[in-house]
Amino acid sequence: MSKILLSYVISVWLFGVGQFERRIKDGETLSVHKPYVVYLTKAPMSPQKYDYWLCGGALVTTWFVVTSAACVEDVRHMYVIAGYNKYVKPTELNNDKCTKSKRKKVVFTCVPKTYDLDYARIEKWSFVDIAIVKVESAFNLYDESYKTDCTYIPTTIPINYEPKYQEAGTDAIVMGWGHLNKWRGEKDRADYNQDTIRYSPARLYDKNKCKEHYSDEMDKIIDKYMICTYTAGNLNDKGEIIKKSEPVADGCVYQKVLVDGMEYLQCVNGQDEVINTSDETRRRLMNATLLGNQTFGTRRHGICQNDHGGPLVTWVGSQEVLIGIASVFRVSESLECQGPYLFTSTQCNGVFLDCVISEASKGGRRQCSLTPQERGFDIVERKISWISHPDGPAENERIEKIRLRPQIPIDRFG
Repeated sequence: MSKILLSYVISVWLFGVGQFERRIKDGETLSVHKPYVVYLTKAPMSPQKYDYWLCGGALVTTWFVVTSAACVEDVRHMYVIAGYNKYVKPTELNNDKCTKSKRKKVVFTCVPKTYDLDYARIEKWSFVDIAIVKVESAFNLYDESYKTDCTYIPTTIPINYEPKYQEAGTDAIVMGWGHLNKWRGEKDRADYNQDTIRYSPARLYDKNKCKEHYSDEMDKIIDKYMICTYTAGNLNDKGEIIKKSEPVADGCVYQKVLVDGMEYLQCVNGQDEVINTSDETRRRLMNATLLGNQTFGTRRHGICQNDHGGPLVTWVGSQEVLIGIASVFRVSESLECQGPYLFTSTQCNGVFLDCVISEASKGGRRQCSLTPQERGFDIVERKISWISHPDGPAENERIEKIRLRPQIPIDRFG
C-alpha cells in the first residue's frame, strides 16, 4: 500500500495563525470520575495570543503532571486545573469557584533536550513529545473541599513502564476536553472546547500498518517513541467490555480475515469453510473480533484539536495506568480529524520519566542528578517565575521571599 501523507500544509497554516490547539474526537461523556486527569490552561495575561488554548495531562504525583512537550514549549505561564470535570475559559478563571481557589501555577517544566518545537516539520514537534511539569505547591489528595468547590478530590495514576501493556490489540481509553471532530477555520474565533471531559475507547494498532498512513520521516519516531490507535476499542470508561462475542453452538475455528485493510479474527464453523470478502462475509464480520480495532465504524473515536497532552489509559487488573500522551493525528482537506492517532509512549520514554520524578521524590537539588552520558540522554529544565506576572508570584516564590526577609532583632529590654 502506498503511504498516505499527512496534511502538513493544514497543520503549518494553523500553527502560523496561532490556532494550533490540541483537541477528543466525537467522544462520550464519562460515566465515572477520572480524578487523575487534569488540563493546562494559559494564564489570561500572557504574551501568547492564542484564544481558548488548552492541553490535557495526567497527575502522576502530588507535584508533577505528565503532558506533551509541545504544550509546555509553546506557552510559558500556565495553570493546572485538577479535581474538576468542567472546562473553564481562561478569562473566567477568577469567576469560577473551583478554578479561583484550586488552580495551581506551573513553576517548572522538563522536556528531553532533543525535542524541537518546529511548527513547519511534524517529524520535529512530534519527536519525544512528552514533558513533566511541576506546580507551585503539592495537590492535597485528602482535601474534602474539592467535592464542594470542584467535582472530586484529585488523585494520581501510576505510569506504565512495561512493554506488554502497549502491544497491538490492547484496549484503552483516551480523555480530554477538545473538539469533537474538526479544526477551527482560519477566521473562526468560537470556543469549541467541550464543557465537560469526554472519553473515547481505543485499541492499540500495529505500528507497521500505522506507518503506512504517514510519511517516511515519521517511521523511526513511530517505532521508537509512539503508540498508535486507529478505530474504537472494546472497553468503556469503567474498564468493562462494550461488545461481547456472539455465542456459537458447535465450536469454531478462528482464522484471520483481511477486510478493507484491517485484520479480523473470524469464528468459522467447520475446518474447510472458505473465507472470502463477499458482502455476506462482511455482514458476518460485524460480530467478529477485530485485531487492532474492535468495531466496523459503529462508534466514533480518537483525538482532535486541543486533546494534545491528554492521557491514554489502560487497565492492569482493576488498576488504571498511564500508557501514553496524545500527540498526533491527521487532518483531512475538509479539516476533519482522522486516524491513525499517535500517542507518545510512557514505556518508550521511561528513563526520562523515572529519572525526573524519582530524583525529585528523593529531595534532590537537581531533578536528575545523573550526567547525560550516564542516563543516555539530556534534558532541558526550565524554572518559570511569576514574580513580575500580573497574576502575582507563585506560592513557592512567596515562601522563599518570606524566608529571605531580614530578621529584625528584638530588644528584650527596650
